[in-house]
Amino acid sequence: MATMTLTSVESIEPGNLGNLSPDQERALQEAWVHLLRLCGNQDVKHGAPDKSPIFMAHLKDKSPDHFRKSLWESTLGDNPDALVLRFLRARKWDVTKGVEMLVSAVNWRDERQIFKSIVGGGEGVGLKAKRTPDEEAFMAQYRSGKAYVRGADKDGHPVYIIKVRLHDPNKQPASVMEDFALHNIETLRPMARSRKDKVCLIFDLTGFGLRNMDFHFIKFLISILEARYPETLNVVLVHNAPFVFWGIWNVIKHWLDPVIASKINFTSGSKGMAQFIPKDNLQKCYGGDDKYEYKYAEPVVGENECMQSEEKKVKILGERDELAEQFVQHTVEWVSLDPVSELGQEKNRQRGDVIRDLEENSWQLDPYIRSTTFYHRAGVLGRQGEVNLTAAR
Repeated sequence: MATMTLTSVESIEPGNLGNLSPDQERALQEAWVHLLRLCGNQDVKHGAPDKSPIFMAHLKDKSPDHFRKSLWESTLGDNPDALVLRFLRARKWDVTKGVEMLVSAVNWRDERQIFKSIVGGGEGVGLKAKRTPDEEAFMAQYRSGKAYVRGADKDGHPVYIIKVRLHDPNKQPASVMEDFALHNIETLRPMARSRKDKVCLIFDLTGFGLRNMDFHFIKFLISILEARYPETLNVVLVHNAPFVFWGIWNVIKHWLDPVIASKINFTSGSKGMAQFIPKDNLQKCYGGDDKYEYKYAEPVVGENECMQSEEKKVKILGERDELAEQFVQHTVEWVSLDPVSELGQEKNRQRGDVIRDLEENSWQLDPYIRSTTFYHRAGVLGRQGEVNLTAAR
């Protein structure tokens, strides 16, 4: 089977890196002015001082050093400009609202300990000699096969499949399902990056019954996709919805942001998904040619050995701090320039060079901060960022 990667040359949607209008580039500049000020760079010379409530609260109550650390943790494995642009698009290019949304998400990540517990913990709990009931329940979600990544859609985005019939909301606490969802999203982020930084989400309702319905989880998933991981979805496929689902749908659809609602498509039968996913990337159960069947690969003793090397981690983090400072200095200069001018474009190219160095640094750092996942063990995700969405190891 041919391997699909995320590097295929495709048309770039407007508002994304590589296809920004002059006004959108200026909005990106203004967003960075706000963020740099929140990080302590109060001497950025661009526009009027920040006076929105969230900025004033941060300037009064939050440590710039703490926010800067949290912001750069949020960009690990991501292009900093791409991250900011997702929030700007989500707020229809209202810069103040977009940055407020981003700042709220950064603070939320800090409160939820995404960096430490979700990314750093993850499936590593499976290696513990003695696990808590919640840790056992977390591992049971992966073993169940209720949710996994397989293949890419026609636009090259990873396909994430949720088999709802395998979910019983009474078998694990709601908090475990929240952690499972967050770990899946954080694992998907390295697979969906650059110009392919969205996901095709399939809700497979084959065999669905009322016993499978989990209103708390659906509300949680909607809330984080709207407010914490905006512009993450390329398309949502609700597949083989039975009659009993339509009454539930009349409730759920009122919870949806119009942007997310516009991405939802209802499919059925063996040909339903073919217009969204190539046959060679579509499993046989959905009418495709892919014979893959999910089977969880258990954590292996020693796979997280790098995470014990604090000295090496600190060294790479120090190098990252130096690169981040270079990015900040280039950005401080760039925001005062016309982005379409020759000088503005040259300064932005310099920023791009540093961003590439930051990306390389992220992959050097990744084994020291991210617990090994099923997708590493299955060959889908390499430790240097290689992605093979049809690996079948």
